[in-house]
Amino acid sequence: MEKPKWKPSEEEREVMEAVWMQVKGACEKLKEETNAQDEHIRKMLQEMADRYFS
Repeated sequence: MEKPKWKPSEEEREVMEAVWMQVKGACEKLKEETNAQDEHIRKMLQEMADRYFS
């Protein structure tokens, strides 16, 4: 059985945008303060997503 496609409300979209801006800022700060590259950050974010949403 196929799940219906989720369509976020305008409020949910605004929350996701705010969270994304915080994550993006944190990633940029991490890159500035360490030798982390995009590939390291991508792996870290994937590990977090797997841990909390799998």
